[in-house]
Amino acid sequence: MRIVIVIVILVLCSAFAKAQIDPNSLLGLPKYSTIEINSITGVQLGALVYDSDLNRVLEYTDDGWEEILVSGSVESVGVVEINAAGNFTISGLNFTPSSVTFHAYANVESTNLNSDNGTRDNETGIGNSFGSMTGFARDDNGTIAQQVIYVGGSGNSINDISRFASSNHCIGVRYGNQNGISLGLLTARVTSFTADGFIINVDNYIDGLVVIYEAHR
Repeated sequence: MRIVIVIVILVLCSAFAKAQIDPNSLLGLPKYSTIEINSITGVQLGALVYDSDLNRVLEYTDDGWEEILVSGSVESVGVVEINAAGNFTISGLNFTPSSVTFHAYANVESTNLNSDNGTRDNETGIGNSFGSMTGFARDDNGTIAQQVIYVGGSGNSINDISRFASSNHCIGVRYGNQNGISLGLLTARVTSFTADGFIINVDNYIDGLVVIYEAHR
C-alpha cells in the first residue's frame, strides 16, 4: 500500500513539474525604441520586432513597420468641445486611428450640464432645437471617407422635422424650428489622421457642441 501511495505522489509531482513552464525557455522578440526601429535598413518582409515606446509588436510590410493588432477595435474614447470654427487637434492616443465614429446631441454645449436650455418657454430659435447625430471618418488607403446623419426637431412643437446628411463631413447638426426650417448648421470633417490622433476642421459654426468620439485602431 505504501508503495502505491509513493508511486501516486511521484506521478503527481512529475505532472505538476511539467506544467510549470520555465520563463527563460520562452522565445522573445528583439526590443527597440521607435527611433531605433525606423533606423534599421535592409529589413526583410515579415520581420517582427517589439516597439518599447508603443508597447506593440510590429511587422515589416510593403508599407514599412505596422502594428500586429486586430483592426477596427475600439482603442480610445474621448470628447471634443467645439466652440468655434477652425481646426481641432485630438492627440495622445498612442496609435494611428484607422477610423473614428462621432456622436452628439444638439444644444449640449458643455461636458457638465444639469438644466433646461436657458431660453423662454416655446422658444422657436436655436436654443430650443434638439436632435442627435452619428458620423464616422475612415482612412481608405490614404483617402478619408466620411459620413454624418442628423435628425432633430424643436421644443416649441413638431410640425416638421429637421434632417441633415453629408458624405463630406463626419460631424453635422442642422438646427431647425418647429416647422423644420433651418436655423443654421454646424459641420466638421476629419482632414487627417496623425501618428497619435486626428485633426478635424469645423467649416460651419453656429453654436457650441460636445462630441463624443470612438477611435478605432
